[in-house]
Amino acid sequence: MRQTLQDQERLCGVDEAMADILARRPALEDIATSYSLLLKARLAAQAALPGTSLLDAAAITAAQANMASGRPLLDGLFETLATPAPELLTRFRAAAGHMLPAAAQAFPNLAADLARVAVRLADTSAAQDTGDSLAAELLAAIGPEPDPATTTTKGTKAGQRTEQRTEQRTMEALAAALDLPGPALHMATTETLMAVLAHEATLLGRHVDQGAWQRGYCPVCGGGPDVGLLATEPQAGTLWLHCGQCSALWSFPGMRCPACDCVDPTRLEVLRAEDDTAAAHEGAPCCRDCRTYYPAVKLAELAGRINLEMLPIGLLHLDLLAQERGLTPVAPSPWNTLA
Repeated sequence: MRQTLQDQERLCGVDEAMADILARRPALEDIATSYSLLLKARLAAQAALPGTSLLDAAAITAAQANMASGRPLLDGLFETLATPAPELLTRFRAAAGHMLPAAAQAFPNLAADLARVAVRLADTSAAQDTGDSLAAELLAAIGPEPDPATTTTKGTKAGQRTEQRTEQRTMEALAAALDLPGPALHMATTETLMAVLAHEATLLGRHVDQGAWQRGYCPVCGGGPDVGLLATEPQAGTLWLHCGQCSALWSFPGMRCPACDCVDPTRLEVLRAEDDTAAAHEGAPCCRDCRTYYPAVKLAELAGRINLEMLPIGLLHLDLLAQERGLTPVAPSPWNTLA
């Protein structure tokens, strides 16, 4: 999908983006280093996953038809997290093999707990298939609550199916049962799933009709934008939003709030770091109606190159500025929730 963005030569790798961030804002070194470790692991996980989507051709066609009513392509996949398909479990565990060691390196205080999760997920013992069982519980814990609250547990090595009623546990209850801190388990789950979703975005992006999708959330996974990019000619005035969950890009009207669809110019403004003359291309569009914001850059005024995933980290000063004014990010995350 990012192939539709103008000025592809403006895009760069993680290391180049990291060097730029440190040169401009050395105070961000710790958080940028941690984030870059996870981002590199996410890329490695994507490279290791199969070159086909979790959605088959029929499912993609059906998902495209549902987009007219505002449903992202992967909406159906999220609805199945309480009873994840075997292929999703396989990919989740494969991605975890890349993400959890990187997370342990990025956050040494969580390393021992993340290692325990990694060992459990890698367990392929024939008796209970522990790895798949844990992966299924983790996905169910962050998925929508099923109705009724029952799940189907699938799978022995021989492909047999067993049905059993089980209450969907919250992440906190699952962490308590595993004797693990909730934050470590939640990080392990979300970072791993995001790697799987990012892989899906690279495969499904071409199925998005950019002209028809004019919504403030991602057309692939439904996530919110963590950064915006105002395009250069010949698309002057077009805003590209970057999904903070799967890294997809989609076009959006420049003078509209992605959170509440406000188009009143008297209710929309752009916050800027007025004391930073070198960052005139940076700003935080915000909405007075819903009190939300997102960081953004003007590509036409940007001198260097960018990495779309690292870009929000280099704009954390805008998050701080906005949150000091009582605003909330359109796509909150552990990285941009500062105030």
